[in-house]
Amino acid sequence: MKMPRFALRAAGFLLLCLWMLHCGSELAAAVPPDGWYDYSAYTDCRGQPEPAQYNGGILKFGSSDDPDGYRTTETGVFSPAFVVYNLNKTTMYTFSCWVKLEGAYSALITARLAPDNAGARCIATVLARSDCWAFVKGGFVLDSPTQTSVIFFQNADKTPMKITVASGSLQPFTTEQWAMHQQDTIRKRRKRVATIHVADPQGARVVGASVTVQQTSKDFPIGSAIASTILGNQAYQQWFVDRFNAAVFEDELKWYSTEPMSGQLRFDVPDQMLAFVRSHRVMVRGHNIFWENQDATPRWVKNLTADDLRSAVNTRIQSLMTRYRGEFAHWDVNNEMLHYNFYEQRLGPNASMEFFSVAQDADPLATLFMNEYNVIETCDDPFSTVDTYVAKLKELRAGGAILEGVGLEGHFSKPNIPLMRGILDKLATLGLPIWFTEIDISNRFDAQTQAVYLEQVLREAYSHPAVSGVMLWTALHPSGCYQMCLTDWNLNNLPVGDVVDRLLNEWRTLQAGGQTDAHGAYSFSGYLGEYLLTVTNNNRTTQSTFSLSPGDETRHINVQM
Repeated sequence: MKMPRFALRAAGFLLLCLWMLHCGSELAAAVPPDGWYDYSAYTDCRGQPEPAQYNGGILKFGSSDDPDGYRTTETGVFSPAFVVYNLNKTTMYTFSCWVKLEGAYSALITARLAPDNAGARCIATVLARSDCWAFVKGGFVLDSPTQTSVIFFQNADKTPMKITVASGSLQPFTTEQWAMHQQDTIRKRRKRVATIHVADPQGARVVGASVTVQQTSKDFPIGSAIASTILGNQAYQQWFVDRFNAAVFEDELKWYSTEPMSGQLRFDVPDQMLAFVRSHRVMVRGHNIFWENQDATPRWVKNLTADDLRSAVNTRIQSLMTRYRGEFAHWDVNNEMLHYNFYEQRLGPNASMEFFSVAQDADPLATLFMNEYNVIETCDDPFSTVDTYVAKLKELRAGGAILEGVGLEGHFSKPNIPLMRGILDKLATLGLPIWFTEIDISNRFDAQTQAVYLEQVLREAYSHPAVSGVMLWTALHPSGCYQMCLTDWNLNNLPVGDVVDRLLNEWRTLQAGGQTDAHGAYSFSGYLGEYLLTVTNNNRTTQSTFSLSPGDETRHINVQM
């Protein structure tokens, strides 16, 4: 009698668990004494795997003769795997290992977690190869504690091959330890210590002078998308500039907006929006020159011959970037090219390289970005894994593209923060500015849940040492926003708006002050940016300005009374 398919799957999973229990790992409760996070990662393929992070953490396997714990097996039921016991709810688990293949030159390998036989979830991915070792980094947080959990590996396309895994590590961190890592990075990367030295004209120290410092602008860009709805709406404009120092136009620069019909250029709306942000010293990103999604391509463009299309795209770049040369700090040159390929399909595989080259010539001062979704939000999308993104970036640069920024859209459902950090660690190896370009939380969640998830994402993004800026995708319309509004149409905060306001206040030096000590000095730790300094002594007051820029050394400011 033929066994039902579900029964075969159940039997296969049982065999898997029995095999892993035989050669799997035991759970050890120990955490490194300092509980410190290892930000190191690798995107280059190596001849030998590096040692396991955290000495393997709670994955204790192998022997004294086999310290790296190599394990090889065919894919299918018997995949390389680890069994761990008694995992905790809310604990941040970071996972890493090295992977090598046999039977194929390369393949997308997914590390999955199966807690208590309750289905499997992706916790990391890697583009593995047969000629070298590739590094996997990710992690997870559980919704509820588990007795027995399995970490196993799958080949995305299910073709037969051998997978070898080495230097596996699973390290738990408490939420307090995770927050400690975030605060430590903020202290080192987003703040700086300054000392104000006060002296009289003869150089004598002034003791007991009153010193006040007030931050007038922030160095780290935090902003939001805006739309034409902000034009003429003074209340909305004031609300925006009171909070943000960066902006991006939602749709107004896209090709279907600026040239809905061939030759009919419409720049009046983006011109007005640009005048608004310029008048308030708000930096602005250019989004976007091209969008590979055919559905987002102007209708008249879709029907062009290859030669006419090539002419049209060159005209598009020149008209857009010549008009706005020097105005936009960034340009998303070709949007979402990991998921779509309209231009590359029509113009050849080098189309994107040509776009970047022409854009660089048209505005050499702008930073040119790739921009993509589902790189940071999940590891379940095979088109936009972290290694797929890295490979595309390297391919473009090898082809001569001047590509200077990594754009992560950040359209989140429920965020996986340890996975998010692991992906950022791998992207950081490129040495390029990393920007969150379109952050929001899915509207399938209620308002309070959106707020909780948004705070998790923003804290992780702001505190990661490789992130250079954060943009929210919250352009306000009378009918709402794309997925998430910070306020209603009357500018009354929604729960996510309260989160943003609270974090913006937390991440700036509202005001600091005190008296100079016996050495005529006053010291404070402030967020990077511009400051107004006021010093008063014996009914005399002097004011000056200074900046706190990135640096490990104390910034010294001398004031003469």
